[in-house]
Amino acid sequence: MWKINISGKGGEGNRIRTLGLYALCVILFFIFSNLMINVTLKTIYEPIDTYKSEPYGIGIDIKEARATYVNGYVGGNISNKNDTISKVYMKIDLYTKRDVLIGTKYIEINDLKQNQTQEFRIGFKYTDVDHANINLVDEVLKDTPEEAFISENLSGAILLTTVIFLCVFG
Repeated sequence: MWKINISGKGGEGNRIRTLGLYALCVILFFIFSNLMINVTLKTIYEPIDTYKSEPYGIGIDIKEARATYVNGYVGGNISNKNDTISKVYMKIDLYTKRDVLIGTKYIEINDLKQNQTQEFRIGFKYTDVDHANINLVDEVLKDTPEEAFISENLSGAILLTTVIFLCVFG
C-alpha cells in the first residue's frame, strides 16, 4: 500500500543536476552581461583630438584619448630622451568644440631616468570635451573642479527627473 524509497536514489540526483544547471546558467549570464557591458562602454567613447608640445627632451606618445558627452580619459606613454628629470608635470587642458577651456588636469612625472618610459592614464568628468592640449610645466596651478561644469541641459534633465519621481512616488 505505501511505498517508501529508502535508497535515496531517484529524486535527489535530479534535484542536484537541476541546481547545477541553474548555477551554470547564472554564471554564464554573469559572464555574458559583463562582456556586453564592456563592449557597449567601449563603443560609446569617441576619439578626441590631442595637441602636444614636447620640451625638456621628453616624448609624449598618446595611445588613447576618448570621451563621451560627460566624461573621458587620456592615456599613453612618456619617454625621456635626456638626463634624469624630476618634478615635472604634464598639464592636460580640455576644450570644447568652440575652444572654451573647461578643465585642466595634471600628472606628476617624477624621477624619469634617461631612456626610461612611464605609462599614464587620467580620467576626467567634464561635459562636451572635443580636444585636449598637452604641455609639460614646472609647477601645478590647480586642477579644475569637475563638479563645477554640469551643463545647463544636464541640470534641467536632473530637475525634470526629480519632479517626475516626486509626482509618481511622492
